[in-house]
Amino acid sequence: MLKIHFTEADLAKLTIAEDADPMWELLMSSYRIRRPEGEPFFGRWRRGSRSAVPQSGRLLMSAVPPYGYCPDFLTPAGTRTIGDGISAVLETPSPVLAADVGELAAQGTHVPAWLRRIGDGEPRELRRLGSALHDYYRQCVAPDWATVRRAVARDRHRLQANLDRGGPQLLLSTLHPEVTWAPPVLRVRFPIDQELHLDGRGLRLIPAFFAHGMPTTYKDPLLPPALVYSISHPRFDSDAEPGPSLAALLGQTRAKVLVTIATTRCNTSELADLTGISPATASQHASVLRASGLISSNRSGKSQIHEVTPLGLGIIRAS
Repeated sequence: MLKIHFTEADLAKLTIAEDADPMWELLMSSYRIRRPEGEPFFGRWRRGSRSAVPQSGRLLMSAVPPYGYCPDFLTPAGTRTIGDGISAVLETPSPVLAADVGELAAQGTHVPAWLRRIGDGEPRELRRLGSALHDYYRQCVAPDWATVRRAVARDRHRLQANLDRGGPQLLLSTLHPEVTWAPPVLRVRFPIDQELHLDGRGLRLIPAFFAHGMPTTYKDPLLPPALVYSISHPRFDSDAEPGPSLAALLGQTRAKVLVTIATTRCNTSELADLTGISPATASQHASVLRASGLISSNRSGKSQIHEVTPLGLGIIRAS
């Protein structure tokens, strides 16, 4: 069990990551390639990505056990792009590298020689790790990055809607099936017992596309507090174009609008961007779909957030 202890100041500083986090997605995807969980959601990606992992990517995986502790420095806090993330890894202070590699060894994990040399402060090996991170991301994560961002945005909108409607209490109460909010403690199902006292620093919530099962956090309690958790995935291909029967029923553009809303809970402006149509056209199609019971729209701040209804999802799956 992970217990995260809040104060009133921490509730006021509860934040939601602005976008998908490339370093956490990279790390979580390396688990999905090697672990069997989540086959309905990740099976197709897993089968394609296993053959795409470059040799340097295999080097990376030797530093990341499929289960248990992963060195904290591989997921630097608050990076928005893969370039920024890798730069932050390469700029990790030597004492932090030594401590993280030492923690990996203390967990009983075999530490490869090249990673031990990173812990000893050899910059050449750290640059080698940076190249491995870049190569793996380019081959296995970047091709699906647009899908990752859309799915994470959908969950971010869910969190923000709950925060707007009921404040931090509602947000934490509805965060994830493996999380229980019993003020002032957030209890998270976790493989070990760990206590995290926020002490006024707040907590950053990071929805992750490639995460599955239990949420996770840093081992080092002095790092910026974060909770990384798995989002809910639709049970159909989120990249699919509307099938011919759905397009014949609704028209090509309206069918694409429906499929987009089903895969990405979004407002009208975002819907227009995702479908390549004007905001006025997106609003018109959303109105027709809403009147037909295929989507619902709820106000969040100044925007209307659209999401698919069970009827709309059923029509997509049947078409």
